[in-house]
Order: sequence, then C-alpha cells, then structure tokens
Amino acid sequence: MQDGTDHATDHGTDHATDHGTDGGAPAPAKGPEIDDADEAAARAIIEDALKDALVRFYEKIKADDLIGPMFARAIHDWDGHIRTMRDFWSRAILGTERYVGQPFQPHVGMGIRSAHFDRWLALWKEAAEETMPAALAEHVVAMASNMSHCWGAALERFDEQGAPARS
Repeated sequence: MQDGTDHATDHGTDHATDHGTDGGAPAPAKGPEIDDADEAAARAIIEDALKDALVRFYEKIKADDLIGPMFARAIHDWDGHIRTMRDFWSRAILGTERYVGQPFQPHVGMGIRSAHFDRWLALWKEAAEETMPAALAEHVVAMASNMSHCWGAALERFDEQGAPARS
C-alpha cells in the first residue's frame, strides 16, 4: 500500500517464490502459458493489462471509505506508486527485473488489519476482471490472495506505530 521501494536493477538475484515477510520481491510464478513465437507481443499485452488494472484499482482505492484514507496518508505520488506497482507485478508475472525493493516493511505500522486486506483484494479482483483477459485476471487475483493471506497474518502482529501489537 505504500511505495518505499527503490528502482535499482537486480542483476541475477534469485528471490524466494513465496510472498512472506522476508521483504523480498516475489519471484515469477507459473502463470498463463505464453507461446514462444509470440512472446514479445504477449508480454506487451500483459504489461498493458497490468497498467490498465492498476490505474482502475487505484481509482477504486481513492473512492473507498475503508482503505482510501489509509492509502491517501501513505501515497503522495500516485503516478510514481502506480509505476512501482506495475514494476512489482511485472516482476511477479513476467520475471522482469524492474522491481527491486522491500515490499513488506513499508506496510508495518500502518494499522493494516484483515478487513483492510479483504477490501484490498476485493477491489483488486474487480479491477483485474474489468481490465484483463480472464486467464490473466484469475492468475493475478490468485497471487494477490496469497499475498494478502501471508502479509495479513504478519501485519496483525504490529500496531500503528510499528511496535509489536499486544495480544
């Protein structure tokens, strides 16, 4: 939900495939098959679909009463954040090396709870289904669901100042 990333190029770093709390970017997951002969065209279609989905997603976020204010406090450059998230998803889906960062850490201390992740996932699903081919939408929603489950449980352990939450 918050940028907090750098855009340095990752030269051959092998990242784990889970979306856990280690802070690393997710490695590409097996997704919709891409025919080698049309790989460049397919990659371009996916990149464009990601851009469209992210623009639509953040339109929805800004209008949302539950998580919109949380995003507004954390994001001061919406276009820059969308570019960062496009790089993040491009790495996750296509294995590009444009995104390098620690995606988990900036979210600590924001007071994110399961209801926020539920809304985030619902809005991402809507945006993906509205803007992407069905197979790609299904894939990115499944990836986002996995992230929300992993991160949601971990973020529940922190309060809004980033300190360990009391049970």
